[in-house]
Amino acid sequence: MLITHGPPFGSLDKANILSAHLGCEELTKAVVRIKPKLHVFGHVHGGYGRETGPNGTQLVNCAVLNENYALTNEPVTIELNRKGE
Repeated sequence: MLITHGPPFGSLDKANILSAHLGCEELTKAVVRIKPKLHVFGHVHGGYGRETGPNGTQLVNCAVLNENYALTNEPVTIELNRKGE
């Protein structure tokens, strides 16, 4: 599991549908290199959601505030299975 403040470049990293990607390119390289099963982040509020990234990594932007700092998004619950289950 990888937890960072901000998102990797190109994944759940836009302030809105028309904005540029705001994520970190070096972080994207690190995700590809270390292959975590799960990467959780926030910071770019407009990117709230989930998607599958490189190497099958589950990417989760769990920002509960929108870009105007209003509490609009539901908290994210992630269930982890023990190894071997």
